[in-house]
Amino acid sequence: MTVYVSHGEKGGVGKSRLAMVLVDLLQKQGRPVVIVEGDKSGADVGKRYGDQIETGFINLNRPDAMEEVFSTLGGWLEEHAAGKDVVINLPGQASNTLDQFAGLLADSLGLLGQDMTVFYSVGPLDIHTKNLVDSAERGLLSAVPADRRIVVMSEISGPAKGFHWASSKAREAFLSEGGKEGVMPLFKPPLLDQQIRDMPGGYSPLIAKDSPLKIADRALLFRWLSAAHSVVTLGVPQ
Repeated sequence: MTVYVSHGEKGGVGKSRLAMVLVDLLQKQGRPVVIVEGDKSGADVGKRYGDQIETGFINLNRPDAMEEVFSTLGGWLEEHAAGKDVVINLPGQASNTLDQFAGLLADSLGLLGQDMTVFYSVGPLDIHTKNLVDSAERGLLSAVPADRRIVVMSEISGPAKGFHWASSKAREAFLSEGGKEGVMPLFKPPLLDQQIRDMPGGYSPLIAKDSPLKIADRALLFRWLSAAHSVVTLGVPQ
């Protein structure tokens, strides 16, 4: 079983959306899954799936008490995640918190029989590229094999070609070492996106014939979800 970590910049780079798509794909594959929501103030993923999937609400954004946080997270995983996949939605400040325990977390998961895959949602600026490189050198990305590192550019932040990462030497090195990369598509129109955001549970059931969505809206969701699934599939074994 695998722990999937949705990591990256804070503030609108698509970490929570990626985590939601991950959970949806794992459910669609029939895999048992639990969730760790790492930001109690936002809890986007926990709010969407909390009534349907066992969810641990653990505040992972506590740089003043990271040993306590690490202990709480590890204890929850040991008690609730045996034989299951786990999706961890990290808070935006995880680079200052859980990244510091990257190696220890990977070793602990190994003792629990869990592998770890890290998705990193990068922002469009040069400082975001630097933060990604820092994680690859000493943070969570450094704690997993190259083929379990997936960088994601979300179109919610603009076209992928406009990202500093897209034309950086760091990207060339990352891909040459075996890292993976995907582009999370923007879901349009915005009103439909908001309507679906307010609906609990997975995305895939909203495509079914008994969905409350209209046929045309189901078609738009199907097109977007197919592309979104292809991104998270980069880190999910088939």
